[in-house]
Amino acid sequence: MPEGISERWMPLNPDPRSAAYPLMESFWPTALISLAYVVGVYTWMKVAEPKSKKISANGHSSNGNAVSKKEVAKASSSSYDIIKCLMVVYNIAMIFYSAFLVIEVIDLLRITGYGLGCVEFDPKDDPIQRRFIRVGYLFYFSKFLELLDTLFFLLRGKYDQVTFLHVFHHGAMPPSIWWGIKYAPGGIVYMFPLANSFVHVIMYTYYGMAALGLYRYLWWKKYLTVLQMVQFCIFIVHQGQVLTPFNWECRYPKVFPLAIVIYAVIFLVLFSNFYVQAYWRKRRLAKRVDELNGSAVTNGKMNHKKTE
Repeated sequence: MPEGISERWMPLNPDPRSAAYPLMESFWPTALISLAYVVGVYTWMKVAEPKSKKISANGHSSNGNAVSKKEVAKASSSSYDIIKCLMVVYNIAMIFYSAFLVIEVIDLLRITGYGLGCVEFDPKDDPIQRRFIRVGYLFYFSKFLELLDTLFFLLRGKYDQVTFLHVFHHGAMPPSIWWGIKYAPGGIVYMFPLANSFVHVIMYTYYGMAALGLYRYLWWKKYLTVLQMVQFCIFIVHQGQVLTPFNWECRYPKVFPLAIVIYAVIFLVLFSNFYVQAYWRKRRLAKRVDELNGSAVTNGKMNHKKTE
């Protein structure tokens, strides 16, 4: 492949400006952390989930000793209180962390005048570009912090929440973002940390309210899924523009917008399937049950009148 074409798709050399940050010297630490996360999660579930079901079913611990309901409730309550406090602190911290990233990107867009069109790769080592790189790195680092989402699900025994979608999403993010920070920080991919961090402000607000037990105020849960899907649509359109004839000459390595588009399409399909399964089909089923119940009541009244 000619050098000009290869550079249009992928930089030939790493960007030296990001080399000083932790974990950025080599790809392998990030890859190994993500691999350990995936293996650890599925190992935990394989070992702990059957035990949890067994104890719930027959009231015995893993060593065969009988466990009274009061003992289980007392231990569970004490553990849950500690986990709940940690969850509240964690979610509040992630709200502020994500909000900081949103504010930083918006301020940088204000300073640079970047718009929604082509934003080319800028190799200058000036304060503005260094700030872009710092924000990108903090966004990358946030993906390690977000692995705690899974830990809290596992500690609380919420194994149904640890789906393929959840694990794939959390496991894939750190390695994917590493490549962008290492080779082409800044540029048009600013939309990724901006939109994703904004969604996470809303998401961790929801999680924080749930941890505080404010369930009656969480009627908007399904709209959080809709917001996620809107985010993926934004990525497809915004990043996809440099892959079309309209913005083909935009001088930014195209492999990274392409990767974001592929990521967005995959997760749009997965989240759409989740939405259909969790909300649309359940609503249709509930409506059908109501119709059947209504029919049964009507028939009951009619039969009653006949027997009078």
